[in-house]
Amino acid sequence: MSQSELEKDIHSCGTFRMKAKAIQETCRILLREFGGKVPRTMKEMMTLRGVGRKTASVVLTTAYGINEGIAVDTHVTRVARRLGLTHAKTQSGIEKDLMKKFSQKDWGKISLLLIFHGRKACTARTKCQGMCLTVPHPQKP
Repeated sequence: MSQSELEKDIHSCGTFRMKAKAIQETCRILLREFGGKVPRTMKEMMTLRGVGRKTASVVLTTAYGINEGIAVDTHVTRVARRLGLTHAKTQSGIEKDLMKKFSQKDWGKISLLLIFHGRKACTARTKCQGMCLTVPHPQKP
């Protein structure tokens, strides 16, 4: 498929020209480096253009049932902090804290549960609507 044809298909997405280029590049890498198959490790997955730990974690967990990490998005960040599961500031720090607290076999579920809870009950604006315990962050000295 040409880049212009792909751009038409994904036009409703923001920055569709850049995304079309990235999709085509990723497809070339998949064909050249992985025989046309999506990789099954975090390290290999992250060699693909635009794929970081969060995307790699989601794909590995949902497509293959492989838990090599915990996908940390804004919902996971907010809920994990409010529940006192982390005080880390970065995605990698939050992921490391959560990985220490939960069994590896549950990493994919934990991410999904925190995301769902963050979307439905513990939103940015409404806090937790009485549905979970919020834990205050320690005050800075």
